[in-house]
Amino acid sequence: MQLHVQTTIFMICMAYLVLHAAIWFALSEQRNHQVRLWCVSGLLSGVAVVLLSLRDVVGEFTFIFLGQLLMVVGNIGRMIALRMYLPDPIRPAIVFHGATSVIFFLWFLAAYEAGTPDQPLALMFFGFYTFVCFDYFLVGWLVHLQSQTLGPRVLMLGGLTLSGSLGFKTVVSAMGYGAPGIYEPGIDQYVMIAGQFIAITLVNIGFLRIFLDLREQKNLQTERNLAAAEERASLFSQHKSELQNLLTEREEIIRQLTLSNKTAGMGALVASLAHELNQPLCAIRLNAQLVERKLEEPEADVLGARKFLDSVIQDNRRAANIITKLRGMFETHGKEYEAIEFDMLVVDTLSLVQPHAKAGNITVDIHLNARSVLQGDATQLQQVILNLLNNALESLSDLQQQDKRIVVKTDIHAGRIRLDVSDNGPGIPDALQPSVFELFKTSKAEGMGVGLWLSKTVINAHRGDIRFYSSPDNGTRFEVDLPLN
Repeated sequence: MQLHVQTTIFMICMAYLVLHAAIWFALSEQRNHQVRLWCVSGLLSGVAVVLLSLRDVVGEFTFIFLGQLLMVVGNIGRMIALRMYLPDPIRPAIVFHGATSVIFFLWFLAAYEAGTPDQPLALMFFGFYTFVCFDYFLVGWLVHLQSQTLGPRVLMLGGLTLSGSLGFKTVVSAMGYGAPGIYEPGIDQYVMIAGQFIAITLVNIGFLRIFLDLREQKNLQTERNLAAAEERASLFSQHKSELQNLLTEREEIIRQLTLSNKTAGMGALVASLAHELNQPLCAIRLNAQLVERKLEEPEADVLGARKFLDSVIQDNRRAANIITKLRGMFETHGKEYEAIEFDMLVVDTLSLVQPHAKAGNITVDIHLNARSVLQGDATQLQQVILNLLNNALESLSDLQQQDKRIVVKTDIHAGRIRLDVSDNGPGIPDALQPSVFELFKTSKAEGMGVGLWLSKTVINAHRGDIRFYSSPDNGTRFEVDLPLN
């Protein structure tokens, strides 16, 4: 039984149309440009095969010009769609493929217009597509190098079948053993038609399998990324909790260091404060004795007793004020910042060091012009002020010069409170200046090297800054900047 070649060629076009349409509908929900390009190009090739199988029906122009054009465009589109599976689409290869197809199309039209017989035209047609369809195998091989799955192997087999069947048709026709006409039966026609059926099916299955395999790999990678992201989020949450605990511990350590450093710093002031407190206590005792005498007289002098009693009350208030300020230095406040009148904080701290300054014959000049409120930790900020005042007092205490002076200034500058504590002492040696704010760095025989490091830590925690300027001729000036808000 002989096959009707024209009918079988028409069946090939139906295979094109059915397979590509099925893929389009099956993957329509993906909304993928690559799938659309593959399917539209395959449908164009299917329409081209229809036209090529109906030469006696559609006419020469449609058969030669439109059929060949649709075949070229459809083949270029499918080659581009296949190469989109590669990490780099290899643009030079696509350009070469497209340019070769355009040159063949123009050459084929020129040969037809020149009156070339059908047999040489058929050899040109089948020879060109034997060469160009090998690209299916090549792309399958390149994809196979990246993914050892079934899809690339099926595509390679389809490419070999397609190129091999067309090549067999070309060789047999060139040797003169092929069918005498384009629709005449012959061994070359049967091999070509069978190869087309098999190859079209394999190529479409290969394309579909590669697409699904890559989509599955992408989904698996997405799941792995999500799992890794969840793991990172869990670790981040754990580290965040650990970091929060470390920050809380650091804050508590700084708070305890503030109190400990304050206790150590108060040692130098204890004698002066005791002397300062002893004065009102002695006056209270003396005035109380005088009141007692006034009341023991035969005629009690109530008015005189009241006069001495008022003095007792006044001296008691003076002593209580000293004790209150001293107790405030060691009071532990909550962690929340509070509103602080900075100038009053400076005044309270100065009252604690004034006796020490007086005992060392040191003059303290006070210029307070920062009449504003800021948010902060009063205990920590008072410790900073006390550290700076104590350092200035210690730098002047051993000097023999007559004019020993400390100047304390506050003012507002560019929305920030500035505190200056300067002295006319010997200054900080050049060798020690780079490490002034380092922990456990000190030039004092009995110091721990905590004070200035702690001061810088506290000021930085309040979003402020502390710096110093020192020279042998001008002494040392420490400058503290704190934001008002």
